[in-house]
Amino acid sequence: MMTCIRVLQRDETGKVSDFGNDFDPEHFAGQVPAIGDMILNPGVSSGKDRHDPRNREIWTVVGRVFNSRDNKDYVSLIVESRDGTLDDEAFA
Repeated sequence: MMTCIRVLQRDETGKVSDFGNDFDPEHFAGQVPAIGDMILNPGVSSGKDRHDPRNREIWTVVGRVFNSRDNKDYVSLIVESRDGTLDDEAFA
């Protein structure tokens, strides 16, 4: 079975929430992102220009959990998110 990567969101109070965002390693160039890595959220709100970095969300990996909820084929990434800015236009 292939590894599944679940993205968990940590808010400003430190609470971690699971919104069911699952990805295959192929979404991350075949890698499991490490702590400190930044990820450009592939989703964009309906009707928004995906090429405008201000419409994108940037995730920073702050933790990784293996075998979360006793799922041996899962790696959970704990991320903090921020809105993209014009300074992110090189990659967003």
